[in-house]
Amino acid sequence: NPEPRWLVALKYRPYRRVITISQGIRRVLLAEGLAPDKVVCVPSAIRAAEYQRPCDRATFRRRLGLPGDAPVAGVIAQLIHRKGHRHLFAALPTVLREHPELHVAVFGQGPLRAELEREVAATGLAGHVHFLGFRSDLPAVLGCLDLVVHPADMEGLGVSLLQAAAAGLPLVGTRAGGIPEIVREDESGLLIEPGDVAALAGAMARLLADPALRRRLGAGGQRLVARRFDVAAMVDGNLAVYREVLAEAAP
Repeated sequence: NPEPRWLVALKYRPYRRVITISQGIRRVLLAEGLAPDKVVCVPSAIRAAEYQRPCDRATFRRRLGLPGDAPVAGVIAQLIHRKGHRHLFAALPTVLREHPELHVAVFGQGPLRAELEREVAATGLAGHVHFLGFRSDLPAVLGCLDLVVHPADMEGLGVSLLQAAAAGLPLVGTRAGGIPEIVREDESGLLIEPGDVAALAGAMARLLADPALRRRLGAGGQRLVARRFDVAAMVDGNLAVYREVLAEAAP
């Protein structure tokens, strides 16, 4: 969330270092006037093994009242404006013309739920969109999805994308904030511009039509998380910042 330069200068003045969870946030702070040697990026991380559980796809679909072989796309985010759910729902009619068997699982809660449910009902999508709310069993069900979509207008990093990548799911994300650090074009997913409904529909349709591409991008995402977003690497990165600051302060 961008802030005026005067506030940034005042807010961060007491600190030797500012640690950001993505290069996207670091770029924002540099643009707002912080000195480059004061801002260090140490990416957020997850315990990838928690999201690599086997999933009973047929049971998951049966609980949603779906055919056992129905493709399911997930969106995992708070139900707030900047997460871009409206773009996904605007893209769905186009996707459904090519893939009428598709369903969308909406994970998360937030103040826009009632508004989004009304929008889905008004556009005739209620039979394809399932609002599942907050799920404490997300690690156990992620592997039941076929792809994850994150159409956000703004995003610091996107931990739900890390979770989905760790589960081996291909991703569709926007070139916003830190998202491209996880959704790497043709490595872990497909990137679109924020708010580009046509491109979103095209990316989803492309993945749904190509199981081999989904598998390749899912495997690429797992390798990326292991290489770049491991908890041990995050801990080492933060410790390195503290040690550097302490060394500077030592007599």
